Amino acid sequence: MRLSILTATLVSAITLTVAAPTAEAGEPLVPLDKREPNGASCHEYWGHYGVTTWGSWDNDWGKGFLDNLRGQCGNILNWAFSYSGSNGYASFSITGGAASHCVENAIWLASNPTGAIWGVSCTSF
Repeated sequence: MRLSILTATLVSAITLTVAAPTAEAGEPLVPLDKREPNGASCHEYWGHYGVTTWGSWDNDWGKGFLDNLRGQCGNILNWAFSYSGSNGYASFSITGGAASHCVENAIWLASNPTGAIWGVSCTSF
């Protein structure tokens, strides 16, 4: 009887520990309600990109996005960022040799502090 009570207690403790949300070292947890409004769409035409952004991740005039683009894609040319209402719009070119999906990776990284955007795909025209 004692063994089954002890086993049940340990299983409950392990389950509670595993279910608790965690963050990377030094990184605050982002509540799910803050993740919802972030978004982006991406279009590409012969190495020139247009990315429309919305949510709290783009409130720095695209600076975080540009930093991550440089880190993921290399040399960024013709960078411009503007706002239309609450949406941001980035346009830029990438020189040859950039890694596949580097723009999508940069969007994910730039949006991560306020809720990472998953599933963005740059549509080619």
